[in-house]
Amino acid sequence: MGLENATTVGEIVTHVGILLYGEAFSIEEETLKTPYKKTFENFKKKKGKKGVLVIGQVGSGKSAMMKVYQRMFKDTERRFKLVKAYELKDMSEEMTTGQIKEIYGSDLKCDLYIDDIGINQDAKRYGNTVNIISEIIVDRYELFINAGYRTHFSSNVIAEYKGDINDPKSKMPTLRSLYGGRVLDRIKEMCDIIVFKGTSLRK
Repeated sequence: MGLENATTVGEIVTHVGILLYGEAFSIEEETLKTPYKKTFENFKKKKGKKGVLVIGQVGSGKSAMMKVYQRMFKDTERRFKLVKAYELKDMSEEMTTGQIKEIYGSDLKCDLYIDDIGINQDAKRYGNTVNIISEIIVDRYELFINAGYRTHFSSNVIAEYKGDINDPKSKMPTLRSLYGGRVLDRIKEMCDIIVFKGTSLRK
């Protein structure tokens, strides 16, 4: 049975392991089962529901999982286009913000997945600093509110720090510190937050 016909979390986890890492993952591995299950439940919802923001350490399986779901749902209303955040940054050094929005913003009438937001994504254009991710997020938020199209994200950076501000961890980058409260609030309204708690799966 191929991935496209997988219907349970166990089948999905097994297939992603074989396809992307050459070996099967155990469904008993809770660090994989829980986020896969939550994301699968999200993707089964009809258009107009929230997307997902998947957060976890480098190599924990976030991008691999999203590639699996892109393949699984490619012929359904849940299909989505994929772009890496660094690709958007590179584009912003050659194209105007308006041109990029025509490709990935509100003119893109389908769901979108932006992989790996939150790492060094400011670009310079004619001496000005441009954060194209923030621009696209605001644009996609309007598309979500007005037409129900979803945007999904993955990140190695936590959304926000909620502990003691004197804790050294509070100085680490967060999506709030990188993009500001206005953008993070839109992400949280657009997405269910799913956390990968495991360490790197890469050999």
